[in-house]
Amino acid sequence: MGVVKLLLMSAFVAGVSYKVAEKLLVTPTLPTLDPDPWWGPWEPQPEDTSVRPFKIAIPKKDVEDLQTRLGLPLRLTPPLTGADFTYGMSQDTLDEIVTYWKVKYNWAEREKRLNKYPHFKTRIEGLDIHFLRANPKETDKKGLKVVPLLLTHGWPGSFVEFYGILPLLTTPQEGSNVIFEVICPSIPGYGFSQSSAKPGLGLLETSQIFLKLMKRLGYDKFYLQGGDWGALISNFMATMYPDNILGVHLNMATVNTPGVMLKTMLGSVLPAGIIIAEKDQQKLYPIGKTYSMLARETGYLHIQATKPDTIGAALNQSPVGLAAYILEKFSTWTDKNNPHLPDGGLLQNNFPFSLDDLLDNICIYWFTGSITTSMRYYAENFSRGSAFFMDMIPSKVPAGIAVFPEELFNQPENLIAHKFYDIVTYTDHPVGGHFAAMERPQLLAADVHKFVSAVEKRSRDVGSGA
Repeated sequence: MGVVKLLLMSAFVAGVSYKVAEKLLVTPTLPTLDPDPWWGPWEPQPEDTSVRPFKIAIPKKDVEDLQTRLGLPLRLTPPLTGADFTYGMSQDTLDEIVTYWKVKYNWAEREKRLNKYPHFKTRIEGLDIHFLRANPKETDKKGLKVVPLLLTHGWPGSFVEFYGILPLLTTPQEGSNVIFEVICPSIPGYGFSQSSAKPGLGLLETSQIFLKLMKRLGYDKFYLQGGDWGALISNFMATMYPDNILGVHLNMATVNTPGVMLKTMLGSVLPAGIIIAEKDQQKLYPIGKTYSMLARETGYLHIQATKPDTIGAALNQSPVGLAAYILEKFSTWTDKNNPHLPDGGLLQNNFPFSLDDLLDNICIYWFTGSITTSMRYYAENFSRGSAFFMDMIPSKVPAGIAVFPEELFNQPENLIAHKFYDIVTYTDHPVGGHFAAMERPQLLAADVHKFVSAVEKRSRDVGSGA
Protein backbone atom coordinates (compact mmCIF):
# COMPACT_ATOMS: atom_id res chain seq x y z
CA MET A 1 0.00 0.00 0.00
CA GLY A 2 2.87 2.37 0.78
CA VAL A 3 4.28 1.89 -2.70
CA VAL A 4 0.90 2.62 -4.29
CA LYS A 5 0.53 5.81 -2.24
CA LEU A 6 4.02 6.89 -3.25
CA LEU A 7 3.26 6.34 -6.91
CA LEU A 8 -0.03 8.21 -6.69
CA MET A 9 1.62 11.08 -4.83
CA SER A 10 4.45 11.22 -7.37
CA ALA A 11 2.01 11.28 -10.26
CA PHE A 12 -0.03 14.01 -8.56
CA VAL A 13 3.04 16.15 -7.90
CA ALA A 14 4.23 15.67 -11.46
CA GLY A 15 0.85 16.64 -12.87
CA VAL A 16 0.48 19.71 -10.68
CA SER A 17 4.05 20.84 -11.36
CA TYR A 18 3.54 20.50 -15.06
CA LYS A 19 0.25 22.42 -15.04
CA VAL A 20 1.76 25.20 -12.96
CA ALA A 21 4.69 25.46 -15.34
CA GLU A 22 2.31 25.64 -18.30
CA LYS A 23 0.26 28.40 -16.70
CA LEU A 24 3.36 30.45 -16.04
CA LEU A 25 4.47 30.27 -19.63
CA VAL A 26 3.22 32.49 -22.40
CA THR A 27 3.67 31.45 -26.01
CA PRO A 28 6.03 33.93 -27.68
CA THR A 29 4.96 35.74 -30.82
CA LEU A 30 6.63 34.90 -34.11
CA PRO A 31 9.82 36.91 -34.65
CA THR A 32 9.81 39.62 -37.29
CA LEU A 33 12.55 39.52 -39.90
CA ASP A 34 13.78 42.19 -42.25
CA PRO A 35 12.08 41.05 -45.47
CA ASP A 36 14.97 42.19 -47.67
CA PRO A 37 18.29 42.06 -45.83
CA TRP A 38 21.61 42.14 -47.66
CA TRP A 39 24.25 39.59 -46.66
CA GLY A 40 26.64 40.13 -49.55
CA PRO A 41 30.08 41.77 -49.33
CA TRP A 42 29.12 44.80 -51.41
CA GLU A 43 26.53 47.55 -51.23
CA PRO A 44 22.89 46.44 -51.66
CA GLN A 45 21.72 46.38 -55.26
CA PRO A 46 18.65 45.19 -57.16
CA GLU A 47 18.21 41.43 -56.73
CA ASP A 48 19.18 39.25 -59.67
CA THR A 49 16.39 36.67 -59.68
CA SER A 50 17.79 34.53 -62.48
CA VAL A 51 18.41 30.83 -61.87
CA ARG A 52 21.74 29.91 -63.43
CA PRO A 53 22.94 26.39 -64.32
CA PHE A 54 26.04 25.44 -62.36
CA LYS A 55 28.49 22.60 -62.91
CA ILE A 56 30.98 21.35 -60.37
CA ALA A 57 34.31 21.90 -62.11
CA ILE A 58 37.23 22.18 -59.71
CA PRO A 59 40.25 23.81 -61.41
CA LYS A 60 43.14 21.47 -62.16
CA LYS A 61 45.50 23.59 -60.07
CA ASP A 62 43.29 23.09 -57.00
CA VAL A 63 43.28 19.31 -57.46
CA GLU A 64 47.05 19.33 -57.86
CA ASP A 65 47.42 21.49 -54.75
CA LEU A 66 45.40 18.95 -52.78
CA GLN A 67 47.65 16.14 -54.00
CA THR A 68 50.73 18.14 -53.02
CA ARG A 69 49.42 18.71 -49.51
CA LEU A 70 48.44 15.05 -49.14
CA GLY A 71 51.95 14.11 -50.23
CA LEU A 72 53.62 15.98 -47.38
CA PRO A 73 55.13 13.77 -44.66
CA LEU A 74 52.56 13.09 -41.95
CA ARG A 75 53.36 14.24 -38.43
CA LEU A 76 51.40 11.63 -36.54
CA THR A 77 51.31 10.84 -32.84
CA PRO A 78 51.21 7.12 -31.98
CA PRO A 79 47.86 6.20 -30.40
CA LEU A 80 47.62 5.12 -26.78
CA THR A 81 47.52 1.37 -26.26
CA GLY A 82 43.92 0.19 -26.19
CA ALA A 83 42.48 3.71 -26.51
CA ASP A 84 40.90 3.01 -29.93
CA PHE A 85 38.80 6.09 -30.87
CA THR A 86 38.00 7.17 -27.31
CA TYR A 87 40.56 9.99 -27.62
CA GLY A 88 39.31 10.91 -31.09
CA MET A 89 40.69 10.00 -34.50
CA SER A 90 43.30 7.24 -34.24
CA GLN A 91 46.47 8.32 -36.02
CA ASP A 92 47.01 4.81 -37.42
CA THR A 93 43.55 4.91 -39.03
CA LEU A 94 44.20 8.40 -40.34
CA ASP A 95 47.42 7.17 -41.97
CA GLU A 96 45.50 4.46 -43.85
CA ILE A 97 42.80 6.89 -44.98
CA VAL A 98 45.29 9.47 -46.24
CA THR A 99 47.15 6.76 -48.17
CA TYR A 100 43.87 5.72 -49.83
CA TRP A 101 43.07 9.37 -50.58
CA LYS A 102 46.47 9.88 -52.27
CA VAL A 103 46.64 6.62 -54.20
CA LYS A 104 43.14 5.33 -54.98
CA TYR A 105 40.64 8.17 -54.68
CA ASN A 106 39.95 9.72 -58.10
CA TRP A 107 38.42 13.19 -57.89
CA ALA A 108 37.82 13.39 -61.66
CA GLU A 109 35.59 10.31 -61.52
CA ARG A 110 33.86 11.46 -58.34
CA GLU A 111 33.20 14.89 -59.83
CA LYS A 112 31.37 13.22 -62.72
CA ARG A 113 29.19 11.39 -60.19
CA LEU A 114 28.41 14.59 -58.30
CA ASN A 115 27.31 16.21 -61.58
CA LYS A 116 24.82 13.39 -62.15
CA TYR A 117 22.06 15.75 -61.04
CA PRO A 118 21.69 19.27 -62.43
CA HIS A 119 23.05 22.02 -60.16
CA PHE A 120 22.08 25.67 -60.08
CA LYS A 121 22.82 28.96 -58.38
CA THR A 122 20.56 31.94 -57.74
CA ARG A 123 21.15 35.14 -55.84
CA ILE A 124 19.01 35.72 -52.75
CA GLU A 125 19.54 38.59 -50.32
CA GLY A 126 22.96 39.28 -51.81
CA LEU A 127 24.23 35.69 -51.69
CA ASP A 128 24.69 33.09 -54.41
CA ILE A 129 22.69 30.09 -53.17
CA HIS A 130 23.58 26.70 -54.62
CA PHE A 131 21.11 23.84 -55.02
CA LEU A 132 20.69 20.64 -56.96
CA ARG A 133 17.41 19.53 -58.43
CA ALA A 134 16.32 15.92 -58.81
CA ASN A 135 13.38 15.49 -61.17
CA PRO A 136 10.83 12.70 -60.66
CA LYS A 137 10.73 9.69 -62.97
CA GLU A 138 7.69 7.86 -64.39
CA THR A 139 5.33 10.71 -63.51
CA ASP A 140 2.63 9.36 -65.83
CA LYS A 141 1.86 6.41 -63.56
CA LYS A 142 -1.85 6.38 -62.71
CA GLY A 143 -2.73 7.64 -59.24
CA LEU A 144 0.76 9.03 -58.63
CA LYS A 145 1.06 12.64 -57.46
CA VAL A 146 4.22 14.71 -57.89
CA VAL A 147 4.96 16.85 -54.84
CA PRO A 148 7.85 19.27 -54.16
CA LEU A 149 10.28 18.48 -51.34
CA LEU A 150 12.95 20.74 -49.86
CA LEU A 151 15.69 18.42 -48.57
CA THR A 152 18.26 20.08 -46.29
CA HIS A 153 21.62 18.81 -44.98
CA GLY A 154 23.50 19.57 -41.76
CA TRP A 155 27.07 19.71 -40.41
CA PRO A 156 29.55 18.17 -41.18
CA GLY A 157 27.54 17.01 -44.14
CA SER A 158 26.55 18.52 -47.47
CA PHE A 159 24.33 17.80 -50.46
CA VAL A 160 26.62 14.77 -50.99
CA GLU A 161 24.63 12.99 -48.24
CA PHE A 162 21.60 12.66 -50.50
CA TYR A 163 22.93 10.81 -53.56
CA GLY A 164 21.73 7.46 -52.21
CA ILE A 165 18.26 8.59 -51.24
CA LEU A 166 17.42 10.73 -54.28
CA PRO A 167 16.65 7.77 -56.61
CA LEU A 168 14.26 6.40 -53.98
CA LEU A 169 12.42 9.73 -53.71
CA THR A 170 12.20 10.39 -57.44
CA THR A 171 10.96 6.96 -58.54
CA PRO A 172 7.67 5.24 -57.61
CA GLN A 173 7.84 3.15 -54.45
CA GLU A 174 5.60 0.28 -53.45
CA GLY A 175 2.76 1.42 -51.21
CA SER A 176 3.29 5.10 -51.96
CA ASN A 177 1.05 7.29 -54.10
CA VAL A 178 3.51 10.18 -54.26
CA ILE A 179 6.76 10.95 -56.02
CA PHE A 180 9.02 13.90 -55.32
CA GLU A 181 10.51 16.84 -57.13
CA VAL A 182 13.49 17.33 -54.83
CA ILE A 183 15.36 20.57 -54.20
CA CYS A 184 18.60 20.20 -52.18
CA PRO A 185 20.10 23.58 -51.26
CA SER A 186 23.44 24.18 -49.61
CA ILE A 187 23.11 26.21 -46.41
CA PRO A 188 24.73 29.67 -46.79
CA GLY A 189 28.43 29.28 -46.02
CA TYR A 190 28.42 25.56 -46.87
CA GLY A 191 29.92 24.14 -50.04
CA PHE A 192 28.98 26.16 -53.10
CA SER A 193 26.56 28.52 -51.30
CA GLN A 194 28.13 31.90 -50.60
CA SER A 195 28.75 32.84 -46.98
CA SER A 196 27.45 35.97 -45.31
CA ALA A 197 29.84 38.92 -45.17
CA LYS A 198 28.50 40.07 -41.79
CA PRO A 199 27.20 38.52 -38.57
CA GLY A 200 23.59 37.54 -38.05
CA LEU A 201 22.70 34.90 -40.62
CA GLY A 202 21.29 32.02 -38.60
CA LEU A 203 18.41 29.57 -38.72
CA LEU A 204 15.66 32.17 -38.99
CA GLU A 205 17.42 34.00 -41.79
CA THR A 206 18.16 30.75 -43.63
CA SER A 207 14.48 29.82 -43.36
CA GLN A 208 13.52 33.04 -45.13
CA ILE A 209 16.17 32.51 -47.83
CA PHE A 210 14.98 28.96 -48.50
CA LEU A 211 11.34 30.06 -48.67
CA LYS A 212 12.33 32.65 -51.26
CA LEU A 213 14.25 29.95 -53.14
CA MET A 214 11.26 27.66 -53.34
CA LYS A 215 8.93 30.46 -54.39
CA ARG A 216 11.41 31.52 -57.06
CA LEU A 217 11.30 27.97 -58.42
CA GLY A 218 7.51 28.14 -58.58
CA TYR A 219 6.63 26.28 -55.38
CA ASP A 220 4.32 28.24 -53.10
CA LYS A 221 3.51 25.11 -51.08
CA PHE A 222 5.89 22.23 -50.45
CA TYR A 223 7.12 19.55 -48.04
CA LEU A 224 10.25 19.68 -45.88
CA GLN A 225 12.75 17.04 -44.79
CA GLY A 226 15.95 17.41 -42.81
CA GLY A 227 18.33 16.13 -40.16
CA ASP A 228 20.87 17.99 -38.01
CA TRP A 229 20.78 21.69 -39.05
CA GLY A 230 18.36 20.59 -41.76
CA ALA A 231 15.94 19.45 -39.06
CA LEU A 232 16.12 22.81 -37.29
CA ILE A 233 15.77 24.79 -40.51
CA SER A 234 12.74 22.66 -41.41
CA ASN A 235 11.36 23.14 -37.88
CA PHE A 236 11.73 26.91 -38.17
CA MET A 237 10.19 27.04 -41.65
CA ALA A 238 7.18 25.02 -40.52
CA THR A 239 6.75 27.41 -37.59
CA MET A 240 7.33 30.66 -39.47
CA TYR A 241 5.54 29.82 -42.73
CA PRO A 242 2.75 27.30 -42.03
CA ASP A 243 0.72 28.50 -45.02
CA ASN A 244 3.54 27.42 -47.33
CA ILE A 245 4.42 24.10 -45.74
CA LEU A 246 2.36 21.03 -46.57
CA GLY A 247 4.21 18.86 -44.06
CA VAL A 248 7.55 18.57 -42.27
CA HIS A 249 9.51 15.33 -41.87
CA LEU A 250 12.46 15.18 -39.50
CA ASN A 251 15.18 12.81 -38.40
CA MET A 252 16.93 14.08 -35.28
CA ALA A 253 13.88 15.87 -33.92
CA THR A 254 14.44 17.43 -30.51
CA VAL A 255 12.24 19.80 -28.53
CA ASN A 256 13.39 21.83 -25.54
CA THR A 257 10.67 23.63 -23.60
CA PRO A 258 10.18 23.96 -19.82
CA GLY A 259 7.47 21.32 -20.05
CA VAL A 260 9.75 18.89 -21.89
CA MET A 261 12.59 19.46 -19.43
CA LEU A 262 10.28 18.97 -16.45
CA LYS A 263 8.86 15.75 -17.85
CA THR A 264 12.35 14.49 -18.65
CA MET A 265 13.55 15.07 -15.09
CA LEU A 266 10.41 13.63 -13.47
CA GLY A 267 10.59 10.62 -15.77
CA SER A 268 14.07 9.89 -14.46
CA VAL A 269 12.79 9.35 -10.90
CA LEU A 270 9.27 8.02 -11.46
CA PRO A 271 8.48 4.47 -12.58
CA ALA A 272 8.31 3.81 -16.31
CA GLY A 273 4.91 4.51 -17.81
CA ILE A 274 3.93 7.45 -15.63
CA ILE A 275 5.72 10.14 -17.62
CA ILE A 276 7.71 8.27 -20.26
CA ALA A 277 6.39 5.05 -21.80
CA GLU A 278 8.31 1.90 -20.89
CA LYS A 279 9.22 1.28 -24.54
CA ASP A 280 10.84 4.74 -24.70
CA GLN A 281 12.92 4.55 -21.53
CA GLN A 282 16.16 3.71 -23.34
CA LYS A 283 15.91 6.92 -25.38
CA LEU A 284 16.51 9.07 -22.31
CA TYR A 285 17.57 6.97 -19.35
CA PRO A 286 19.61 6.43 -17.35
CA ILE A 287 19.76 10.22 -17.62
CA GLY A 288 23.27 10.44 -16.19
CA LYS A 289 24.61 8.17 -18.91
CA THR A 290 22.75 10.08 -21.63
CA TYR A 291 24.05 13.48 -20.59
CA SER A 292 27.53 12.15 -19.98
CA MET A 293 27.60 10.87 -23.55
CA LEU A 294 26.34 14.21 -24.86
CA ALA A 295 28.99 16.10 -22.89
CA ARG A 296 31.66 13.80 -24.34
CA GLU A 297 30.46 14.19 -27.92
CA THR A 298 29.70 17.92 -28.05
CA GLY A 299 33.09 19.48 -27.38
CA TYR A 300 33.20 20.50 -31.05
CA LEU A 301 29.95 22.41 -30.56
CA HIS A 302 31.36 24.61 -27.80
CA ILE A 303 34.40 25.48 -29.91
CA GLN A 304 32.39 26.23 -33.03
CA ALA A 305 29.78 28.23 -31.13
CA THR A 306 32.44 30.49 -29.61
CA LYS A 307 35.67 30.57 -31.67
CA PRO A 308 34.94 29.05 -35.09
CA ASP A 309 37.53 31.08 -36.95
CA THR A 310 40.39 29.78 -34.82
CA ILE A 311 39.80 26.08 -35.46
CA GLY A 312 38.71 26.95 -38.99
CA ALA A 313 42.09 28.50 -39.77
CA ALA A 314 43.82 25.24 -38.84
CA LEU A 315 41.44 22.97 -40.74
CA ASN A 316 41.47 25.14 -43.85
CA GLN A 317 45.26 24.75 -44.11
CA SER A 318 45.43 20.97 -43.96
CA PRO A 319 43.27 18.42 -45.79
CA VAL A 320 44.56 15.77 -43.38
CA GLY A 321 43.42 17.80 -40.39
CA LEU A 322 40.07 18.46 -42.05
CA ALA A 323 39.58 14.75 -42.73
CA ALA A 324 40.46 13.82 -39.13
CA TYR A 325 38.00 16.36 -37.74
CA ILE A 326 35.09 15.37 -39.98
CA LEU A 327 35.60 11.60 -40.14
CA GLU A 328 35.68 11.27 -36.37
CA LYS A 329 32.08 12.56 -36.40
CA PHE A 330 31.05 10.08 -39.07
CA SER A 331 32.50 7.34 -36.86
CA THR A 332 30.86 8.14 -33.54
CA TRP A 333 27.60 9.60 -34.86
CA THR A 334 26.95 6.47 -36.90
CA ASP A 335 27.26 4.13 -33.92
CA LYS A 336 27.88 5.22 -30.34
CA ASN A 337 29.98 2.07 -29.79
CA ASN A 338 32.41 2.88 -32.61
CA PRO A 339 34.89 4.72 -30.31
CA HIS A 340 35.69 1.30 -28.84
CA LEU A 341 36.87 -0.07 -32.20
CA PRO A 342 40.53 0.34 -33.25
CA ASP A 343 39.54 2.09 -36.49
CA GLY A 344 36.36 3.70 -35.17
CA GLY A 345 34.50 1.47 -37.62
CA LEU A 346 35.64 3.58 -40.56
CA LEU A 347 37.66 0.80 -42.20
CA GLN A 348 35.32 -2.06 -41.31
CA ASN A 349 33.77 -3.96 -44.22
CA ASN A 350 30.30 -3.43 -42.77
CA PHE A 351 30.69 0.34 -42.24
CA PRO A 352 27.70 1.84 -44.09
CA PHE A 353 29.73 4.49 -45.96
CA SER A 354 32.45 3.91 -48.52
CA LEU A 355 35.67 5.88 -48.19
CA ASP A 356 34.96 7.40 -51.59
CA ASP A 357 31.61 8.77 -50.39
CA LEU A 358 33.17 10.13 -47.21
CA LEU A 359 36.00 11.76 -49.14
CA ASP A 360 33.52 13.30 -51.60
CA ASN A 361 31.99 15.19 -48.69
CA ILE A 362 35.39 16.25 -47.34
CA CYS A 363 36.48 17.41 -50.80
CA ILE A 364 33.44 19.67 -51.06
CA TYR A 365 34.54 21.41 -47.85
CA TRP A 366 38.17 21.50 -48.99
CA PHE A 367 37.75 22.77 -52.55
CA THR A 368 35.23 25.45 -51.52
CA GLY A 369 37.24 26.47 -48.44
CA SER A 370 33.98 26.47 -46.49
CA ILE A 371 34.87 24.73 -43.22
CA THR A 372 35.28 28.03 -41.32
CA THR A 373 32.08 29.56 -42.66
CA SER A 374 30.16 26.34 -41.99
CA MET A 375 31.28 26.39 -38.35
CA ARG A 376 30.32 30.06 -37.95
CA TYR A 377 26.73 28.84 -38.26
CA TYR A 378 27.07 27.51 -34.71
CA ALA A 379 28.17 30.90 -33.39
CA GLU A 380 25.27 32.64 -35.14
CA ASN A 381 22.67 30.30 -33.67
CA PHE A 382 23.89 29.43 -30.19
CA SER A 383 24.71 33.03 -29.29
CA ARG A 384 21.08 33.99 -29.89
CA GLY A 385 19.19 31.10 -28.30
CA SER A 386 16.71 31.09 -31.17
CA ALA A 387 16.20 27.31 -31.09
CA PHE A 388 14.81 27.39 -27.54
CA PHE A 389 12.69 30.45 -28.35
CA MET A 390 11.18 28.83 -31.44
CA ASP A 391 10.45 25.57 -29.61
CA MET A 392 8.08 27.59 -27.42
CA ILE A 393 5.95 28.40 -30.49
CA PRO A 394 3.73 25.46 -31.48
CA SER A 395 3.72 24.10 -35.02
CA LYS A 396 0.42 22.79 -36.34
CA VAL A 397 1.85 21.71 -39.68
CA PRO A 398 1.58 17.92 -40.23
CA ALA A 399 4.77 16.31 -38.94
CA GLY A 400 6.55 13.02 -39.47
CA ILE A 401 9.30 11.88 -37.11
CA ALA A 402 11.88 9.21 -37.96
CA VAL A 403 13.85 7.90 -34.97
CA PHE A 404 17.14 6.06 -35.53
CA PRO A 405 18.54 4.25 -32.48
CA GLU A 406 22.16 5.39 -32.85
CA GLU A 407 21.25 9.06 -33.14
CA LEU A 408 23.03 11.08 -30.45
CA PHE A 409 19.76 12.08 -28.79
CA ASN A 410 16.18 10.94 -29.29
CA GLN A 411 12.93 11.93 -27.60
CA PRO A 412 9.65 10.05 -27.20
CA GLU A 413 6.61 11.16 -29.17
CA ASN A 414 4.88 12.71 -26.15
CA LEU A 415 7.80 15.12 -25.71
CA ILE A 416 8.03 15.97 -29.42
CA ALA A 417 4.30 16.76 -29.22
CA HIS A 418 5.06 19.81 -27.05
CA LYS A 419 6.18 21.50 -30.27
CA PHE A 420 4.49 19.59 -33.08
CA TYR A 421 0.76 19.44 -32.48
CA ASP A 422 -0.06 17.24 -35.50
CA ILE A 423 2.26 14.24 -35.56
CA VAL A 424 1.06 12.04 -38.41
CA THR A 425 3.81 9.42 -38.24
CA TYR A 426 6.39 8.60 -35.57
CA THR A 427 8.59 5.64 -36.49
CA ASP A 428 11.21 3.85 -34.40
CA HIS A 429 13.64 2.31 -36.88
CA PRO A 430 15.63 -0.83 -36.01
CA VAL A 431 19.03 0.49 -37.15
CA GLY A 432 20.71 3.72 -38.17
CA GLY A 433 22.39 6.79 -36.79
CA HIS A 434 22.82 10.50 -37.35
CA PHE A 435 23.48 10.51 -41.11
CA ALA A 436 20.32 8.58 -41.93
CA ALA A 437 19.87 9.78 -45.52
CA MET A 438 23.39 8.60 -46.38
CA GLU A 439 23.54 5.54 -44.12
CA ARG A 440 20.03 4.11 -44.38
CA PRO A 441 18.48 5.68 -47.50
CA GLN A 442 15.94 2.88 -47.94
CA LEU A 443 14.56 3.29 -44.42
CA LEU A 444 14.43 7.08 -44.52
CA ALA A 445 12.95 7.22 -48.02
CA ALA A 446 10.24 4.72 -47.06
CA ASP A 447 9.46 6.82 -43.99
CA VAL A 448 9.15 10.00 -46.06
CA HIS A 449 6.90 8.24 -48.58
CA LYS A 450 4.72 6.87 -45.78
CA PHE A 451 4.38 10.27 -44.12
CA VAL A 452 3.61 12.28 -47.25
CA SER A 453 1.21 9.62 -48.56
CA ALA A 454 -0.68 9.77 -45.25
CA VAL A 455 -0.88 13.58 -45.35
CA GLU A 456 -2.03 13.57 -48.97
CA LYS A 457 -4.66 10.91 -48.24
CA ARG A 458 -5.96 12.94 -45.32
CA SER A 459 -6.19 16.02 -47.54
CA ARG A 460 -8.12 14.07 -50.16
CA ASP A 461 -10.48 12.67 -47.54
CA VAL A 462 -11.12 16.12 -46.14
CA GLY A 463 -11.66 17.52 -49.63
CA SER A 464 -14.16 14.79 -50.49
CA GLY A 465 -15.97 15.15 -47.18
CA ALA A 466 -15.08 11.60 -46.15
